[in-house]
Amino acid sequence: MGQRVGRILFSLLGVAALAAAGLLVPHFLTPANLLNVVRQSSIIGIGAVGMTMVIVILGIDLSIAGLIALCPMVSGLLMLQGVPIVISIVAGIIAGIGMGLFNGLMVAKLDVPPFITTLVVGQVSQGLALIMNNGRSIGGFPASYVHIGNGSFLGIPVSDLVLLVMMGIGIFITQFTPTGNRIYALGGNETVVRQEGINVEGLKLFVYAFSGFCASIAGILLSAQLDTVHPIQGDPYLLDTIAACVIGGASLFGAKGAALGAATGALITSVLDNGGNLLGVNPFYLQIAIGVLILLAVFFDQLQARLFTRRAPT
Repeated sequence: MGQRVGRILFSLLGVAALAAAGLLVPHFLTPANLLNVVRQSSIIGIGAVGMTMVIVILGIDLSIAGLIALCPMVSGLLMLQGVPIVISIVAGIIAGIGMGLFNGLMVAKLDVPPFITTLVVGQVSQGLALIMNNGRSIGGFPASYVHIGNGSFLGIPVSDLVLLVMMGIGIFITQFTPTGNRIYALGGNETVVRQEGINVEGLKLFVYAFSGFCASIAGILLSAQLDTVHPIQGDPYLLDTIAACVIGGASLFGAKGAALGAATGALITSVLDNGGNLLGVNPFYLQIAIGVLILLAVFFDQLQARLFTRRAPT
């Protein structure tokens, strides 16, 4: 009940935000601008697809901020050295998956708390991004790479299409594969999953590797949009990514969350940011609003958990 009320509230909030922006900001609801809003939400949405899966298994991935900087730094430096774009992008993605696997290894094999593991990996990733170019930004990438972030295909921004592809991958894994069923089961009761003979460590490794993969795609897409990479460019996206997951229905108690909800949560936060900026609202107030949304989402999540506990048979 609590989660249902929460979802209704945030759905109404999204509609209200769109309506308010449409009334107050000229041309906000035009198809071109709405596609642009989705484009602005793509970085958060892609990161949230991976983060949601981590939250489903009662984990957290704070390394996303560092990976959003490290992965495109790897790709960008290779491109500037003349390495083909595809190979450079693959190298950046491998870096993200590798860091994700390290997160999973520490959490699954050594039982290090996810908060500590991913926080450290995020710091290390950001440190590596700083070292790789002595703390300086890089830019001036090939036009075909920049097109990924700013171009369009059949009138649809490529960034939107990348978000749809990543969301589709997340939906396919969680909803249409045995691995997805096991991921939700793991978030519900790890002991039972182990008793069923399921490889819990392997599942955790996969989930954290997938989150690293999503972070690498988000970082590379961001660098393509900006035609630059800054070693600390991922910092603003950590809170918004977690917010998108929670607002989109992911439960901090585990076993609940979906890629579609993550993308919806990212869209809501982007509408608030975009509409607020166009209206001249102080961006610090927008951060406060997003923080309040997280608290409300957690409140309804806890409310549902308490109601379930009270109704559970003894």
